[in-house]
Amino acid sequence: MQRTVKNKVTGEQITFLETAEETNGRYLYIEVSLPPQGDGPPLHIHDEFEEEFEVISGRLTVTLGKEQHVLMPGDRRIAALKTPHTFTNNHDEPVVFRVRLTPPSQFEQSVRIHYGLIDNGLVDKKGNPKEIAHTALILSMQNTLIVGIPFWLQRRIFKMDCEACEKE
Repeated sequence: MQRTVKNKVTGEQITFLETAEETNGRYLYIEVSLPPQGDGPPLHIHDEFEEEFEVISGRLTVTLGKEQHVLMPGDRRIAALKTPHTFTNNHDEPVVFRVRLTPPSQFEQSVRIHYGLIDNGLVDKKGNPKEIAHTALILSMQNTLIVGIPFWLQRRIFKMDCEACEKE
């Protein structure tokens, strides 16, 4: 498999530096390239893993809870379990940053599925899957819950839709 995958809608590029398989399931280490004025995911939480962000070049805005942090090269921030967080490049130059996900969940597989859906034209113009079952599968593999939508509802819908995916 290719180490680097690209989101053709947003221009985001992810390189898998150390995969979960290579770390015996301890963590996943990725490098992300985000173009200028590039958005990250919506504000969300994970209740099974934490993420550590480290900027390599450019500037990255990381939101943790209600606080925004502009990270410069060498700066790090951790999104602890259940901490609402997101990132964005709201600057005029590209940013390259690394993320360590501990433990890795199935993040790598979910990215490969999502980018495959993009390559196959199965997403809307923002890059979101057209089918709720695809969204449910990706978000559940990433252990991602979107802030602003009741978590119990997301867990229930995603579980039901993922079960439907398995039956198809």
